[in-house]
Amino acid sequence: MSNQIKLGIVGFGGRGRHLYDLAIRNFEYVKPAAICEFSDQNRELAQKIYPDSPVYAEFDEMLKKEKIDALLVETPATFHAELSVKALARNIHVLSDVPAIATIDEAQVLWEAHQNSDGIYMFGANPNTWGFVDTAVDFVEQGIIGEAYYMEAEYIHDIRDMFEVTPWRKNYESILYCTHSLGPLLRLIEEDLISVSCFDTGSHINKEDGQHDAMVALFRTASNKVIRLLVSFINNNPQSGHAYRIYGTNGYFERKPECKGVGPAQTLYYSCVEHDEKTLHELSVGEKPRDIDSDAGHGGADLAVLKRFFDAIEQSLPSPISLRDALRMSLPGIIAAESARSGGEQLSITYPWS
Repeated sequence: MSNQIKLGIVGFGGRGRHLYDLAIRNFEYVKPAAICEFSDQNRELAQKIYPDSPVYAEFDEMLKKEKIDALLVETPATFHAELSVKALARNIHVLSDVPAIATIDEAQVLWEAHQNSDGIYMFGANPNTWGFVDTAVDFVEQGIIGEAYYMEAEYIHDIRDMFEVTPWRKNYESILYCTHSLGPLLRLIEEDLISVSCFDTGSHINKEDGQHDAMVALFRTASNKVIRLLVSFINNNPQSGHAYRIYGTNGYFERKPECKGVGPAQTLYYSCVEHDEKTLHELSVGEKPRDIDSDAGHGGADLAVLKRFFDAIEQSLPSPISLRDALRMSLPGIIAAESARSGGEQLSITYPWS
């Protein structure tokens, strides 16, 4: 590849630092351009690690002064849309972390900014690249499990040990962090989710106002395909991680998370067109993406996202995980949180293209 990609980043915290380093180390045509970080401590660290790169405290100043081809957006979620819009206005390619937006209004603003930009927008939903997700997509497309009509996802992760370092997590409505769960399942259906009803347990474990032990939502499409999503960030479940269950017209597909002391993660399926006996069969496919020979970052998914982003830029390809994909994953969580605040009221989900 003859052309270099001058890569900038906004948000040089733990994950941002990891992704930026992964990009610079693994893609020789990607060069560090500039770093923006709001924290004094992280700015000092950035300057130490990349002494030849300019480091900024103000994002607008960095955009004005530096030549940046592509940008990693790795700040807290409340800034993702605002920063992406500013970069797209300068025709900078954007790889945004999840979720894409923090409010309903941001969806329209971001959509319009992208329509008027020559920059690629890619959503950093790394679970969409996992190997077992590709297998599930294949099984639906090939008729092995048939049409997916009911699906479940669970994201169970006890993060109480992170509350002191990142206080915003204490009262975070967990259903807002739905992209890791919805992304893989939405790859199996072409329809958008159009309605949701969500319930919140409140705080039973810590008994603190404003905390959410678990939130569970039921989403529906126009043709009555249903997704149930449970997200819990305060719990005592030793089986943590992502779980997916897919009910198809010809079979069933499941991804079970690792359970410490019991066994590793498993990928299981049954197909009435392949099997005589109605039993589950284990597949030797895990998280590692098909196009990555590395397990660096979420089973290789972080590297896969970066590779596909840079390939799209270099080869003028469509975004591998587009803004439309991003909003299909992000908007339902915002409406679900609103439903939970209303005691489970069923609410409609609309999109900029609706």
